[in-house]
Amino acid sequence: MRFLIGAATALCLALPAYADTATDNRDARVAIAKDYVEATMKDMDIQDFIRQLWFPMIEQMAKNRQPMSPEQISQIEKLFSDELTGPLTEVMLQQDEVMADLMSLEELTALRGFYMSEHGRAVMEKMPQLAQIQQPMISAVLQKAMPVMMPKIEAITVTDDAVK
Repeated sequence: MRFLIGAATALCLALPAYADTATDNRDARVAIAKDYVEATMKDMDIQDFIRQLWFPMIEQMAKNRQPMSPEQISQIEKLFSDELTGPLTEVMLQQDEVMADLMSLEELTALRGFYMSEHGRAVMEKMPQLAQIQQPMISAVLQKAMPVMMPKIEAITVTDDAVK
C-alpha cells in the first residue's frame, strides 16, 4: 500500500514537469518550423505557384479547341492572382504549427538545415518544377484509370434496394 501511495505521488509530481517539457518541446518545434517557413516564403514565387493552378486549365481548353486570346489569359491570370495570393500566402505561413505537430524537433532541425544548405535550397527550389512536369503525367494516369474505376466506385456506393 505504501508503495502504491509513493508511486501515485511520484506520478502526480512528475506529470506537471512532463507537461512543461512537452510545451517547451512544442515551442521549440514551432520556432524551428517558423524559421523554415519564413525562409521558404522568402524564396517562393507565389505567382508562379498560382500560375501552376490555372495554366493547365488554359492548356486543356486549347486542346479542346477553345483557345483564348492573350487578353483573356491575362484576365484569368489577374483573377487567380487577386483571389488566391492572400489566402494561399496565409495558408503557407500557417504551416509552421502543422509541421510542429507532425514532426519531431530533430526532423524539423534537419529539414531547416537541409533547406539552409546550398544544395538543399537548390533542390527545394526545383520541386515546383518537378511537380509541374509530373502533373500532366498524373492527370494522364487518372484519365486512363477513371473509366475503369467509376463503375467499380458506383458498385461500391450504390445501395441495394433489398438492404433498405
